[in-house]
Amino acid sequence: MQKIICIFIILSLLVGLVGCSQAEDSDNQSVQDYSEEYEVSPYENEEKLDTLTDLKILLSTENDFDLKQLSFLIENTSDKEYRYSSDYFEIEVEQSGIWYQLKQLDDPTKDNETDCIIKPNERLTLEIDVINFYGELPAGHYRLIKQFAFFENERDWDYDTYNLSCEFTIR
Repeated sequence: MQKIICIFIILSLLVGLVGCSQAEDSDNQSVQDYSEEYEVSPYENEEKLDTLTDLKILLSTENDFDLKQLSFLIENTSDKEYRYSSDYFEIEVEQSGIWYQLKQLDDPTKDNETDCIIKPNERLTLEIDVINFYGELPAGHYRLIKQFAFFENERDWDYDTYNLSCEFTIR
């Protein structure tokens, strides 16, 4: 009976060790080859990026580059009003010329999304909490992707969506 209990304990420890080593592999920071764990970005193939010339996202140079909280500027030089979610964003990483979608640790849309508006000829600062949604990111070349909508007629829910991106590098 004691042999069976010892074997069960040893097997339980082995299963625990294997599970812990696999959990490390799913962290964005520990990945060496993104092609093994992440999907290739659908942007530029299936979905288009940066098709608007009058709405842009830029990395803010006013603040220090902080990996916990990134600061971006949204600039609307059009005569249209665009809507966006303050919390929803995607981050992708480039490796060997291919963009990969990083996995979010937490879904920013699970709480009530805040619908924001950028008015014509307006410039806003957008603070992105990277750590809470993606964890610590290793050195590399990244891009933020944010979706905007233009409503032709809000009563009919007639709108077009646009995906904008901003590239940045972590050293």
